[in-house]
Amino acid sequence: MVMLGIFKRKKKDVKVVYRYPNERVVIFIDGGNMFHATNALKLKINYKKLVEILRKDRWLLRAYFYTGIPSGDLPKELREQLRRQQGFLNELQNLGIKVKTMPLKKTPEGYIEKGIDILIATDMISLAFKNAYDTAILVSGDSDFVPVVEKIQELGKRVENAAFKKTSSYELRRVCDEFLLLDNIKHRFTTPLNQEKVQKKEETFWEKLTAFFKKIMKGDKK
Repeated sequence: MVMLGIFKRKKKDVKVVYRYPNERVVIFIDGGNMFHATNALKLKINYKKLVEILRKDRWLLRAYFYTGIPSGDLPKELREQLRRQQGFLNELQNLGIKVKTMPLKKTPEGYIEKGIDILIATDMISLAFKNAYDTAILVSGDSDFVPVVEKIQELGKRVENAAFKKTSSYELRRVCDEFLLLDNIKHRFTTPLNQEKVQKKEETFWEKLTAFFKKIMKGDKK
């Protein structure tokens, strides 16, 4: 397959960024890694917008979202959390993002994710062997993916990395063909977590004000 070389000049370095004609991409999103980053930044992600930003003008085979879910006999607060999480995952499915889950592992300290990185790595390598894509876009900052990236590159594929600075690994950034710091473009696909609360308060205020004026119009001064 023919590749096009595009020169990018940064300071004194010249980097060649290769582009395949009709380039096929697959996006792999590490949900846990993204949750920790956005929770610290108090942001809510619009994953539809994020996927469009990452794919650019290329042909997207599929976007995958990986996360752990609690299972078994859960306390009430976790059952409510699972209900909200399931609603969120259903929304992703409706957007065309394929969701893959694994049960969270219960420990004395609480529930933790186990095996998600293995699931992502398996899919990335398996699809590379099947020649399903030209470029893998890994949305994670986990350094455990370094050997996975190197194996995929040995198969003649490119790997791009996108992550927030809060959870980004230097080793992973260094080994990937391209890196996108999501902090620099967060205004394009995120909203502040408290924005919804502010909007609800504003709506409540206007509802009360409207009701008040309706009473005045009817001559009701109570």
